[in-house]
Amino acid sequence: MPTETTEQTTGRAARAAAASVGTVNLGDGRESTAARVRGVLLRPHYALPFVTLLLFLYLTFANEYFFSERNLLNITSAMAVVGIAAAFATIVVISGGIDLSPVVIFIMAGIVAQATLSAGVPVVPAVLLGVAAGGAIGLLNGLLIAVGNLNPFIVTLGTNFLFTGLAFVLTEGDALVIDNEAFREIGTSRLIGNVPTPTLIMLGTFLVAFCILRFTRFGVHVFAIGGDADAARLSGVPVTRVKTLVYVAAGLAAGVAGVVVCASSGSVAPFQAAGQNDLLTILAAVIIGGTALEGGRGTVVGTLVGLLLLGIIANGLVLQDVSSFWQPVVVGGALLIAIILDEARRRAALKVVK
Repeated sequence: MPTETTEQTTGRAARAAAASVGTVNLGDGRESTAARVRGVLLRPHYALPFVTLLLFLYLTFANEYFFSERNLLNITSAMAVVGIAAAFATIVVISGGIDLSPVVIFIMAGIVAQATLSAGVPVVPAVLLGVAAGGAIGLLNGLLIAVGNLNPFIVTLGTNFLFTGLAFVLTEGDALVIDNEAFREIGTSRLIGNVPTPTLIMLGTFLVAFCILRFTRFGVHVFAIGGDADAARLSGVPVTRVKTLVYVAAGLAAGVAGVVVCASSGSVAPFQAAGQNDLLTILAAVIIGGTALEGGRGTVVGTLVGLLLLGIIANGLVLQDVSSFWQPVVVGGALLIAIILDEARRRAALKVVK
């Protein structure tokens, strides 16, 4: 039986590794078109901006209103609330967790803010108390998950149901009106040029989340825990504390989002917590943005681009006179595709390691 030369062995290994990441060399320096497409699809930092740009260009030429300043600002404003929550939901998923409670935190933050404003408390303390309510729910999640070592899916699903029920009890199922003009300014004013304040708050939240992950030891610990919590613990990472703080931060961000949405609408309605569209959009933006479901990998920039893509899709459906009932269908489909691609990337990486 002929012996394989070193060059043959190296070449075979290189071809296998290349195939695992979606690149097949044809022997003369060329790559198959299918392999190139597969390689792009398995890299969200390439595929996502490309798909977003294509959709943006299509709608620009398909509808003359799409590229108007008013419509572009409408897109960013419509995604601002879920974007604020999605920025820190990204950190939760990178840490290896998941949070299903941000939407009910929106409602609880609004209820607390409305109650304090009705009691004559000034706007700033009322806002801070609303945000703090979100942080308190996040702390509960964090303690149950990190200290109690409970499953994050089950815990946050439980707090979702718990506080949804509490919201109905506190409001008796009715929408609460917020008529404080100073408070309403948070959701309706424009600070820089014509850009809505909620959009600026969302961008500020993404900037904070980006800096935390990129420039702080806490961010390094988040990635380490998401990659391998046991190894991180052996390396001296305070896993319990970091996990708890991750959920507290996510709760605070959701609290900010709750204040913004209540200030924008001028009311807080408990039945909004029973809807799943906002939660679906938050999770879809995170996963479509390239954050790995198993943790240890992801960026808030990817989440921001994923959020932009979802916003363009939602806006495009409206402009093309497609029923709004199709929006969750499209978002859910995009989420499933993102999960499938994430699994394909994971398996490809395992092949390279082997």
